[in-house]
Formats: sequence, structure tokens, C-alpha cells
Amino acid sequence: MTSAYARKLFGSAAVFNWLAGLPILFAGREVSALVGIVGAPASLLFTQIAGLAIVGFGWGYWQVARAPDETRAIGGLGMVLKLGVVVIAFGNWLAGTINGLLPAVATGDLIYALLFWRFLTSSEVER
Repeated sequence: MTSAYARKLFGSAAVFNWLAGLPILFAGREVSALVGIVGAPASLLFTQIAGLAIVGFGWGYWQVARAPDETRAIGGLGMVLKLGVVVIAFGNWLAGTINGLLPAVATGDLIYALLFWRFLTSSEVER
């Protein structure tokens, strides 16, 4: 796997996270209502924290895009957390606590998790 590929992969993952996280950070209640979350989980504090974490991971992916060899471990953490998002989103959808919009977006996380796994298991990263 080339560094050019890793830069594109993690650069696009950064943008994906920023596009997902910024609306949650700045319009958390509205985003919560859009995906069907009501009550305590939709509190502004928790949505802002979630949005900040998502945006923060976007910054981490940007760091991997800039230096894939040196920041490879961030990709591993991202892979695990993206799989966690998928499990939580689909679990809540199957339980009927949210509508299908969040799982649809989380499908992107699943794709990125698989691509991150491919990056992490590649035997070489060319410079």
C-alpha cells in the first residue's frame, strides 16, 4: 500500500468526520431530532461532547494522512472506534430507539473501518 493511497484514505476520513461531527457539535439538538433521539440522550452537553470527539478524530485522521508511517496507530484506534459506532448505531436502530438515518451514515464508518484494517494489515507502506 502506498503512502499516497494512505494520504487519500485518511484525508477523506478526516473530511467525513468533520462533515459528521461539526453539525453535531454546533446543532446537536437538531441533529438528535433528525435521527430520532429524544429525551436525556439528546442533551446538548452530550451531543456537543460527541461532536467534539468526532471532529477530534477527524484531526487524528488528518495526521495519519500527513505521515502514515509515523501515525499508523491512530488508524488502529480509529478502526476500533468506527466499528463501535456501527454496532451502537445499528443496535439502537434494531431496538427501535432511532430511525434509519444514523445507521445509514454509520455505513460509511463501516467502510472506513474495513479500509483502515486493510491499511493496518498491509505489509509495507511505501514512501
